Amino acid sequence: MPEPNHGHHHDEDHIPPPDLPREKRILGFKPLHVVIGALFLVAILIIYLLLIARAGY
Repeated sequence: MPEPNHGHHHDEDHIPPPDLPREKRILGFKPLHVVIGALFLVAILIIYLLLIARAGY
């Protein structure tokens, strides 16, 4: 009587294959997150420049 799976479980106890990204990713980040991060950095830069300009005058 051979064992049905011989100890191998094909559907369970396996690391599932990595999901293919459903949307394009930039360096592993979603495009929306990249845009938000860029806007955040630009806002910080503008505030920093305004503070420097205000302190200089």
